[in-house]
Amino acid sequence: MSLKNHWSLNIDEALAADRIKRELTRQFEVFFPTNAQLKNIDLILFNLSTKKSRTIQVKGSRTYEPSKAEVNKYGGGRTAWVTITKDQILKTKNEIDFFIIVLHSLVDSKTRKEIQNDFLVVPARDMRKIVSKKKVRRGGKYHFFIWIDPQNKRSFDFNNADRKQINLKLFLNNWRLLSR
Repeated sequence: MSLKNHWSLNIDEALAADRIKRELTRQFEVFFPTNAQLKNIDLILFNLSTKKSRTIQVKGSRTYEPSKAEVNKYGGGRTAWVTITKDQILKTKNEIDFFIIVLHSLVDSKTRKEIQNDFLVVPARDMRKIVSKKKVRRGGKYHFFIWIDPQNKRSFDFNNADRKQINLKLFLNNWRLLSR
């Protein structure tokens, strides 16, 4: 007999839920689906006033230190790398309203290195537009190399076939998008 742990929380989902609770008003509540059949739905945001809900898929990034060439090219900031399969965006088994990408990036200070978390809050229709500008790689995955510069309010994907940046600053830590 095979057992699967359906009850432990994914750290990225917990981080996203915590930040949603801190950023939005008390009229919103976050729920974790316990039904394993709700594929692609990681969180449900419920508006207690309007009684409407939004489904959210959460993805976490990997952390890597930017190269000297990247720092010279893009200036101050940090980097994160995310892979998402084509099917998780374009062929979801359930309707997704938002993607939240947890960006774990390395802050290199003079005294110590630490991990900083930022979030991209992306409506599903915008995510589909973003990936239309990207090339699907081996394994049916999109690779996002994201530059994060909260000080200058910049965020962009710099890993694209045409070498053009995809501007993501509208989505960087923009929790208001969830409350609309």
